[in-house]
Amino acid sequence: MTAPDFRFSYPVATVRACAAAVCVALTLAAAPAIADSPAADPVIARVNGTEIRDSDLQLADQIVGRNLPTHDIAERRDSLLKMLIDSTLLAQVAEERKIIDDADIQRRISHARNQGLMNHLLTVVAREAVNEESIQKAYQDIVVKAAENEPEVHLRHLVFLFNSSKDDAAVKSAEDKAEAALKRIKSGDDFAAVVAELSEDPVTKARGGDFGWRTKPEMGKEYADLAFTMKTGDVSPLIKTGVGWHIIRLEDRRNRKPVELDKIHDRVAALVASAAQFDLVEKARAKANIQRMDGSGAATPNSPKD
Repeated sequence: MTAPDFRFSYPVATVRACAAAVCVALTLAAAPAIADSPAADPVIARVNGTEIRDSDLQLADQIVGRNLPTHDIAERRDSLLKMLIDSTLLAQVAEERKIIDDADIQRRISHARNQGLMNHLLTVVAREAVNEESIQKAYQDIVVKAAENEPEVHLRHLVFLFNSSKDDAAVKSAEDKAEAALKRIKSGDDFAAVVAELSEDPVTKARGGDFGWRTKPEMGKEYADLAFTMKTGDVSPLIKTGVGWHIIRLEDRRNRKPVELDKIHDRVAALVASAAQFDLVEKARAKANIQRMDGSGAATPNSPKD
């Protein structure tokens, strides 16, 4: 006889994670309450008299909510509440059956508490580090200074394509067309006009071959090797790539303009927060007396510095 298949409607790993969230809530029960009053933290469920409050649900959402398959707020809340109810109920059943492994429970609570305290500390440190002054400084140090030392060029290009570099006939046909176009340009024809007439790149053809401002990493090696040696107004010889024959014209060069701060404000703020968190961890490690007992059995102490 096949054993019945008992399954929850959500992953077991998620249930376990939620149970850990409950442990954190219980372990930190002595800390100041999140809500100012019972009215601000209403009871949303009772399991055999044990209350589950809205703050418990919020905590579970912070820890395991991102692992849920749904983004619908109502479904997410319902799933989390079911997890909290089940974890509370099964904990009661475990106590009734007297199958509690106190040592294991304490280890789990200790681990969950450490994780909770660590995450809260990192959140506080990040919040304290991020302000307009620190964001502006990071923007200047990371974005502006990098742009000052990074040249970029403004190019136009003319393209003649072939389907395969192994098709000799197609490669030769594209080369012949490119040589004819280059001859016209050297004879005085306007580069943009020749592009509008002959180029096989549909993206840039309509704008006279304008390839925009590019740094070396933003273009292929074949272009970069020539473009950054050219002078303004120069037209290159034929350039062969894996897709065709190309001619480029250097329109201008400059040091790269940094992206405006308001366009990357949140990203810079995240960098400031991450840097503060990293600095905290590094300083804590440097001051701590850490001993690791690795596979060799030898202790590797990290003695605190004076």
